[in-house]
Amino acid sequence: MNNPKWQAVIEKNRSLARELGISGTPGFIVGNELVAGWLDLKGLKELIARAGHGK
Repeated sequence: MNNPKWQAVIEKNRSLARELGISGTPGFIVGNELVAGWLDLKGLKELIARAGHGK
C-alpha cells in the first residue's frame, strides 16, 4: 500500500465513495441502486433482481 501507484488507486476510490455518499464498507452498487452497509445473501440477490440482472 505504500507504493504511490496503489495510493493513487486508493485515493481515486475514496473520492468516488465520497461523491456517492458512501462513508464506510461494505457498499453495493447494482444498476442504479446504492446500498451503503451490509446485506445478507437474500438481500443481495433481491438487489440484483431489482436491477434486472437476476435472470
